[in-house]
Amino acid sequence: MTDDRRGDDVQVASHGEGAPAIGKVGKLFLSVFVGDPAEFIGNVKRWSGWNWPPFFLVITLGAVALIIAPGGPTDQFLWVYFAIGAAVVVAFCRVIGVGSRDSSAVWRALMTGGSLLLAVLGIVGMDHLADHGEVDVTGRTRISPATGTNGSGLRVVVNAPPERTQLRLVLTVADAVPGAQSCTPDTEMAVQLPNNANTLVADVTSGQPVEFPLGGLRDRIVVDVDLLTEDGCRMSVSVAEAALHD
Repeated sequence: MTDDRRGDDVQVASHGEGAPAIGKVGKLFLSVFVGDPAEFIGNVKRWSGWNWPPFFLVITLGAVALIIAPGGPTDQFLWVYFAIGAAVVVAFCRVIGVGSRDSSAVWRALMTGGSLLLAVLGIVGMDHLADHGEVDVTGRTRISPATGTNGSGLRVVVNAPPERTQLRLVLTVADAVPGAQSCTPDTEMAVQLPNNANTLVADVTSGQPVEFPLGGLRDRIVVDVDLLTEDGCRMSVSVAEAALHD
């Protein structure tokens, strides 16, 4: 240390590892990136850089979960959305609201760990639903022919279905010539998987859901439909809903 003479324009110059000037610079650097070093263990400064990495990790995990979300009814995703939303809220509160002196290190650690756990739960849940959740395949379904008379055979085909164990099918029937006939109330159908009499469901009416057990991976699903209506009636048959689930 070099001691210059004191005067109006004379200052004390400090050199060395423990110099006050170097200490102030170091403290400023730590304060910017990790908060006040004096409170680093107990109270990390609000909005400090130390708080942001877990927050951005939670945001990334939540975004990945939303990206891999499969198609299907919204209600099956509610618990996953709740987990992701709760993770983001907890992580954000950890960033902006847990810099006060009355917040314990344990509580802050629990908030960080809890938000990350919820975000991971969101990804795991979305991945599970992608493999086992209900999938709407109505857009992949076609029926031919689309009209028929009493005793006509129709075929429903679901192309490129994901692997699931059950098919829920809802068919609707309407008069093909509404002004000349009114046969819908008296029309029924018998539906089954081809060459599988155990899956036969008779007396199916318009709008009635029917479940079919499936097995194994396949490139398409076929359902045979026999139309039962009054003689002379011509009916239009369409697929109102086709969904796969476990």
